[in-house]
Order: sequence, then C-alpha cells, then structure tokens
Amino acid sequence: MAEDWRLSELAFHILLALGDGPSHGYAIGHDIEERSGGRLDPTTRALYQALGRLTNDGLLAAVDGPGNVDARRKYFALTAQGRRAAPAEARRLDALVRAARKRKLFPEKA
Repeated sequence: MAEDWRLSELAFHILLALGDGPSHGYAIGHDIEERSGGRLDPTTRALYQALGRLTNDGLLAAVDGPGNVDARRKYFALTAQGRRAAPAEARRLDALVRAARKRKLFPEKA
C-alpha cells in the first residue's frame, strides 16, 4: 500500500525544521516562525501536540540531545518514514502550484 501523506502546514514546517538534524521544541518553533515570516507562530501547546502526533505517526522520534544541554529540553529527529513524508508532501504541494499556474491562478514568476 502506498503511503498517503497529507500533512498540516504546521506538521510540514516541523519536518522542514528537522531536515538538517535533531532539534528541540523551542528551536523548532523559532525556525517555523522565522521561515514563515512570522505568519506561523505556534504556541508551545500547539507545537508539542503536533510533535506528539508526528511521533505517534512514526514520522519523528524523541532523541537524546547533545551532552551539555538543559535536560528539560526534548529533542526530536526525523525517522526514515519522516524523511519520505517530507518530499512526498512537497511534491503534493508542487502539483497544486502547477495546477494553479495551468489555470492562470498563480503567476509563473512568483
């Protein structure tokens, strides 16, 4: 059976934030806020709920942080499944953009 990835915007941003390696919740939230130009500013609760869902779905795993960090910080990393989900979601979004361009709803040079 093919994996059918349909991620929320927040979930996709979380996967993007972890694309370069493990990180903790605060840094993930900061990355999301920065990448979205402030449009997305996940609350701590919303972020950790999404991190929990993605972990339960097998896209993320809780991992140990670097040796000399605050032990209260929870670190997360992409799993192999998460590394497949991120490009699948990017392809899905790309197909939507191509459809919008075909229908002259989105400019070619955006």
